[in-house]
Amino acid sequence: MGLVTFDFLALLALGAVLYRFVPRRARAAFLVAASYLFYATWNPGMLLALFASTAVVFAAGRWIEAWRERPAVSRLVAIAVGVLVAYLAVFKIAEAMRLGGGFVIPLGISYYTFKLISYLIDVYWATGPAETDFLCFAAYVAFFPQIVAGPIQRGSDFLPQMHRAPLATAPMILSGITRIVLGCFKKLAVADTLALLVNYGFNHATGTAGLPRLMAFYVFPLQLFADFSALTDIAIGAARLFGLESPENFDAPYSAASISEYWRRWHMTLTHWLRDYVFTPLRMRLRNWGNAGLAVSLTVNMVLIGLWHGLTLPFLVFGLIHSVYLVVDALTAQYRKKLYRKRRWLSLVTDWIGPVVTYHLVAIGDVFFRARSFADGFAIVARLYSGVTVEFGTVVSAIQAGAWIGLGGYALVEVLEYIRRRQPELRVAAAPRWIRWSAVSCALVVAVFFLAVLLARKSAVNPFVYAIF
Repeated sequence: MGLVTFDFLALLALGAVLYRFVPRRARAAFLVAASYLFYATWNPGMLLALFASTAVVFAAGRWIEAWRERPAVSRLVAIAVGVLVAYLAVFKIAEAMRLGGGFVIPLGISYYTFKLISYLIDVYWATGPAETDFLCFAAYVAFFPQIVAGPIQRGSDFLPQMHRAPLATAPMILSGITRIVLGCFKKLAVADTLALLVNYGFNHATGTAGLPRLMAFYVFPLQLFADFSALTDIAIGAARLFGLESPENFDAPYSAASISEYWRRWHMTLTHWLRDYVFTPLRMRLRNWGNAGLAVSLTVNMVLIGLWHGLTLPFLVFGLIHSVYLVVDALTAQYRKKLYRKRRWLSLVTDWIGPVVTYHLVAIGDVFFRARSFADGFAIVARLYSGVTVEFGTVVSAIQAGAWIGLGGYALVEVLEYIRRRQPELRVAAAPRWIRWSAVSCALVVAVFFLAVLLARKSAVNPFVYAIF
């Protein structure tokens, strides 16, 4: 069941309504049942793996907290984390080898496995208590708005909310519906429209015509952002209908003036996870290595990000490219700061040119993220500006015309995101009655419009890019 389908939105609305009538003590059980039902619509055969990993980690967390002062507990943590990493790696390797026999990778395995790993480490580090309520813990692991593609929420953030089990307030419901509608707009009007151009360009990567290849190079980062952030918007909005807040995953990444700033703004829950549980511990172990230790830590971190998406050569190259970017950025940071202090005008120039340069660097890495093979990715980068001829008939063809619509939609998305970041809370409850009813009416009209679009749409919605990870 896709997230941008009438079936999902109808079941979400029904679940949110029923949840309000569930007694507080039974709300965790309700969310577990709803999440497992949602999971079963994708692949019921993998429910056992989800339940087993949840039960094992729940028990391991209790043992780790009880034995924290014993020397053997570190071995227990290492074994438990190792088993989870192996559990994820087995499925990733099987996927990379494209095993037959109807093999299907479990839905959201990368996301819920990272949740389980961080939970165990937090209990071991005593940064969060071990959960004592299995249903609350199961709801945390399998929470259906997040299990498809995150955001990767920490147990210390989700579990206290689950214990309180609050009902959504009117502002939360309105903001939740707004985020869901925004996510549907990003997916249907922007990402899927831009995908027409991107798919054509990458499918003809080695062709002689250069314009489709060049346009795909510049447009794919926009499509990827619209597609992935749409998933996040729907997840955050859906969670709010149940009175639960989720972490943000994006913060205007393409306005970043450097590659390090870009990674602080892109897929933030994943980068923060790797920073806390991979980069920082590794950096501390290698601190005596100086700059070499820093370079190794950054390289390992970015290679893991690449391989987390899939055990393929293009994803490995994607990680290595960004590791080079970040190593150069980190090793020249002090020099650049001194230079900016001496020549302040350079800092102002960087504020304007930096996002343009960063976007091009990101787009180069994204070529290998999207390319079907390393050869196709290399062909696009090596021949990026060769054979580019602009003809009016080509620019306004069916594919390019759809892309122009998508680019217009993306511009609107940027405006809406700008407003949302500066107005994080909707003060509808404190507004006069006519404003409250107007806001609610507008939200409902837009929601009904998108439902009508989904019902009238004959072709299936393209799968989300990040739903396969």
